[in-house]
Amino acid sequence: MKPNIKTILAPMSTKERISYIWDYYRFHIMGTIAAIILVIFLIGSVGEKKETYLNLTIMGTGLNTNHIVQIQEDLTNKLVTDKDHEEVLVQSINYGQSSMDPASQVGIQKFTAEVSSGDIDVLIVQYEFFEKLSTQEALIDLDELGVNFRDETVIKTGENVYGIDASDIELLKPLQLDGNMVICVLRNTKNLDNITQFFTLITE
Repeated sequence: MKPNIKTILAPMSTKERISYIWDYYRFHIMGTIAAIILVIFLIGSVGEKKETYLNLTIMGTGLNTNHIVQIQEDLTNKLVTDKDHEEVLVQSINYGQSSMDPASQVGIQKFTAEVSSGDIDVLIVQYEFFEKLSTQEALIDLDELGVNFRDETVIKTGENVYGIDASDIELLKPLQLDGNMVICVLRNTKNLDNITQFFTLITE
């Protein structure tokens, strides 16, 4: 019968015991340490996840996404008070209405899922898609926000202001949005207070 570890270690000095354990069990020890580090990392990652203060989603093709992180940081700094726990999320979704290539199909699926859950607060889309949303009465009248928009930026459907021109917004200039892009708000949004703050900021 194989002697147990206590019997083996009993006659050894402390130094010999450490050497023996390391020689025979180092892979077990290293594996255990690695597992502990991984658990600590995963717990830390979960703890660091911030709540979304505002979700700004940009849909279109050929978008210049190089400055999205910069815009996200700028908006977070200007809008969010509790930066340790909240942040503005800026994301882009590839979508071309005229050609439904695989990337566009994935994009519209992602968009549909987030619309259904009410996760999108502010939407920037191409004018053609904006028209479709406004005629379907899927957008809120931005006049309801009580923000003073410049007349030259507003886009009306009938008497209602459903969008504003995205190309003239100084804070969004790094994105290089052309005159075909419109900022609007979906009717099922849950976040009107923060949306109002966003529009107040970009129209200052």
